[in-house]
Amino acid sequence: MDDDVQIDSEEDLYRNPVVYEPTDQKLDLDRDDLGVPHGKELREKLIRMRGRVSVDQRGLICPDCRKLRNRRVPMYLVERDGVWLASHYRKPGEKPISHESDEHLARKERIAKDSEDHGFRADIESAAADGHARLDVRITGADGIVLGYEPQLSEQTARGMRAREGFRRRSGIRSVWDFADPDHAGIGTVPYVRTPNLPASVIRVQKNPIAIQDGNFVLEEGQCTQSGSLTRCPDKPYDPENPTDAGYCGGWHRLLVPAHQSSAFTGEGRLTLTRFIVEAAAGERIPFQRGGHHGWLPAQQWQKYMEANGPALKEKERRSLVRDGDRRDRCIEDRPDSEVRSEPKLKRGGRTVVLETRAAQEAEPVKTAQVAEVDYVARDASGRPIPLCRFGCGQPASLPGPEGFPEHYSCRRNYEDTGRATEKRA
Repeated sequence: MDDDVQIDSEEDLYRNPVVYEPTDQKLDLDRDDLGVPHGKELREKLIRMRGRVSVDQRGLICPDCRKLRNRRVPMYLVERDGVWLASHYRKPGEKPISHESDEHLARKERIAKDSEDHGFRADIESAAADGHARLDVRITGADGIVLGYEPQLSEQTARGMRAREGFRRRSGIRSVWDFADPDHAGIGTVPYVRTPNLPASVIRVQKNPIAIQDGNFVLEEGQCTQSGSLTRCPDKPYDPENPTDAGYCGGWHRLLVPAHQSSAFTGEGRLTLTRFIVEAAAGERIPFQRGGHHGWLPAQQWQKYMEANGPALKEKERRSLVRDGDRRDRCIEDRPDSEVRSEPKLKRGGRTVVLETRAAQEAEPVKTAQVAEVDYVARDASGRPIPLCRFGCGQPASLPGPEGFPEHYSCRRNYEDTGRATEKRA
């Protein structure tokens, strides 16, 4: 009787709400009495139905599908080590049920099309190799990079975000989580960017740039004085009510600073989501993790970060079993009826990551450059030197261009833009 059902993936399985249709009551599968009157008898009845009554006639349905899609989607119970979970009914080979908002869909469609327009293959709703994660957009980048673009517009817990990122990391996916809420629990918890909360109609117009507001970092170091290269002391908590209070300590710091808070930021040439995704797929932007905080660095900044600090310690590997997660921390995709137990929201100010600090009496002479220059020869994973970009930027190349010469995607774009401008003047 249950041989023709397609079970939800391990990642999707523990997030599903379920309603008993005859009484229109939402069931709490964590409780023996299901949270409803006469729940123990109902629980035994539902268990007895397994293998005897067709899924469509057991009375369990998905409340989200009914509300968002005006569709009756039957559900059935699945046991995992004594824990009962609700799974959507679909036949083998059918796509998982979608519960995404129009804004969520618009972001996926926009990034997939922009990626393909820049020469990178993009697939919407693609499963990871081990089947434990479903990528909103899978982008096949340069040199074997697999980029997963994951817009996340609904409220989540930090624990849930770490679990979802773990599924992707173990599959070799380099994830870009896109948040619109500046206080989302996933910011810093996973490799992220933050973009404006825009309506779907605006997102779908490709000539409208979507600005990156957070998540892109740069490396800075120098004396912590009013005349130094740092804009504020990282040891002084950021006060949103008084953002100009820098509180310099006189010491020396090496920092990872959000690009928009760096001393070099002028507000011009702001990074867009399309440019970020394309450069990340080309290997020109690399995710970092330091002290549990995640973000992205330009490739040349990543080289200097590695020279100065070495690789970050690996996180303890998490097992991918559903029973290891709290089913109240459901990983949802903009689903209004799914219950999420989230930690109290904290208003977030500065996101500077301190790499090294020395007291004023130990501080080195003030460096005149914003970022210390380091003499090094960039090498690939096999130890071979990486050639410099042919467009003269002075940095190691990230990929071979159409002609086979080493280059950066961004340098090629600037070169082509300059050529077009010259033609127009001529």
